Amino acid sequence: MSLPYSKKHSFKSALKDRFIKEFDYNTFENITRIASGAFGTVHRANSTNLEKHVALKSLHDNDESFYEEFVRELTNILAVNNHDNIINFYGISIDPKTGTYYLVLQYAKDGNLRTYLRNNFKSLDWKIKINMAKDITSGLRCIHKENIVHKDLAIDKITDLGLSQALDTNSNSIAGGMFAYTDPEYLRNHMKYKRNKTSDIYSLGVLFWELSSGRPPFNNVPNLEIYRKVTSGEREKPINETPKDYIDIYASAWGNDPNQRPTIKNIFDSLENINLENIYNDSNDNQEAYINNQSQASMDVFGKDSMSIASSFTTSNWGEVTGMKNLQESSASLPTSLSTSPSTSLFISLSNSLTASLTTSLTTSLSTSLSTTLNSNDYNDVIKDNQIIKYNYNDFKYHKIIGKGIYSAILMNGMRTVALKSIVVVTAELFVNELKQYSRASSHENIIGFYGISQKDLKSNEYLLVLEYANGGTLRDYLKSNFEKLESSNKLNLARQIVKAIEHSWRSGNCNSKNILLHDNTIKISDFGITKLNTELLFDSKNTIEYSDPMLLKKLGNKTKASDIYSIGILLWEISSGKIPYESKFLDELNLIIYISQGNREDPIIGTPQVYINIYQDCWKQDPNQRPNIKKVKQDLEYVDLANIFDELIDWSPNKPVSSLVLPARTILTSELPSRVNEPFSSIINKEHIGELSSWIDRKSTIYS
Repeated sequence: MSLPYSKKHSFKSALKDRFIKEFDYNTFENITRIASGAFGTVHRANSTNLEKHVALKSLHDNDESFYEEFVRELTNILAVNNHDNIINFYGISIDPKTGTYYLVLQYAKDGNLRTYLRNNFKSLDWKIKINMAKDITSGLRCIHKENIVHKDLAIDKITDLGLSQALDTNSNSIAGGMFAYTDPEYLRNHMKYKRNKTSDIYSLGVLFWELSSGRPPFNNVPNLEIYRKVTSGEREKPINETPKDYIDIYASAWGNDPNQRPTIKNIFDSLENINLENIYNDSNDNQEAYINNQSQASMDVFGKDSMSIASSFTTSNWGEVTGMKNLQESSASLPTSLSTSPSTSLFISLSNSLTASLTTSLTTSLSTSLSTTLNSNDYNDVIKDNQIIKYNYNDFKYHKIIGKGIYSAILMNGMRTVALKSIVVVTAELFVNELKQYSRASSHENIIGFYGISQKDLKSNEYLLVLEYANGGTLRDYLKSNFEKLESSNKLNLARQIVKAIEHSWRSGNCNSKNILLHDNTIKISDFGITKLNTELLFDSKNTIEYSDPMLLKKLGNKTKASDIYSIGILLWEISSGKIPYESKFLDELNLIIYISQGNREDPIIGTPQVYINIYQDCWKQDPNQRPNIKKVKQDLEYVDLANIFDELIDWSPNKPVSSLVLPARTILTSELPSRVNEPFSSIINKEHIGELSSWIDRKSTIYS
């Protein structure tokens, strides 16, 4: 951590004033990174002091808000720390090597409630479900007593304070919370409406419905359609066999008017007095069919040894989720039924650092994947057999954080700077296959080179990819610093390099100007193809919405190569403008999603060659089937210079058909041009040559007038 001395001193004083315990970092063993986000990273570790697994959560200190974020998070946690239904905070720790500060938190080992409901819903009776609802309500009640609004309450939010904030702070970000769980008043007017306790009550109502149904609200409905339904007052229908009193509770909680919703105390009292005999029944209900069709949807299954701290946010699921976890610390595994574990209770967790970023965490339990997972020795054998170089971690010196889970370091035996990208892997087969493919792809001059792997803790499933270090920063930063100095040919060269790299890559990726780097003025694509290696796909909405295929924003399909073509279109516009896409529209994230999904795009920049405009406008067409393939884009970019030159020549030349006059030969001698038989035509005819040709036109002669 690189806090200035004054801030670091104040920070330590604040910790001391709050009597916060500090753990010696060396007392933690088997430290494994399990989640990461825009503001922080979470590791699982074994505490020799506490004799149990704990979660170590850090905040990234790469901006000025680090100190305030960390202190605010501590303040929220300390305010509610001793409640049975809220995750325990044990203290802090400092890594002496990096200076990183960590929160030491209770580790969630029993998976999230959504997965539990999927696996055990049929075995749950209503007494168990009501107890679950009480536990959740009790935790939220404690939070509200401390004048904290959770802001992001949903069923698979686990062990994180979500986007919780004190009620006197600003809370107008759409970054957290799925549409189905979000206060409709906030969705309708989120730039002005400040989420409050009634917003949490609304989310609680939706969560109660999910407890009654065992499925996510508006499941498989596109997100923009969910937005329309919620803001127009539409809600999910009651489920058969649900006590009518329970329906009344959640129906009042998710009411359209925030002022008409009950308080958390009202809800808790109502749960104490439910009549379980008076139940709802509708012969048209199809819940049984839904439950029977719920085979393992592996994308959001979290294992019992997972700490599912981040969200299920992807381009097809615009929302970040937090939730509840099982608090039974002594349980060796997730019980098959809550009825067999009556002491089980649920808790709400409250923290800001990870859920403030939109991060996909697919943390999968090793213990539940024994059939496909190998131990460390097996990994090493497979790696060796496939001729993948494994470096000793001690060979790297002078580590420096340069991004989320990415460090620069000096490889001492080669005395060169490399980048170390941290990943958590599950299966050796997938790991090695992906590395082999990435290794082949990285041989391309415009893709970040892959040198091998390393491992800090040989007993963990966390690995480090050893990658080429790009010294020029991101494309976005490069354009910001150098745009005024770039000639048209420079911009075109950038565009061509990007397209060549994407053509060479073997799968779709997160193609945006923050994943494109420059090294010695050469484009280097990063994060292409290696995302599948990681169980965490970092996805920051502020950097990716503008590049995302509208079909993904509307949840109408999966990412394809056509999605990359769309992203290329946005990138080509960005190169022509030097601006961040849609930045001038002053749109928040929700309205930006709607704006793009309705077919709106950026306007062309004055002075851009029309042929170049045509290329990127074809790329970003709304219908993926109407977009060109990568070869067509590459080919069209090769002809931009030539087409632009001929456009200029038409402007210079007399407005007469060529066939109208056979001009006399000129006697001016010109030097012989070198042979260019093997070069593309567009590189043969350049502006110098066209100037040579245009010199044959004597504008002063009457025959040309």
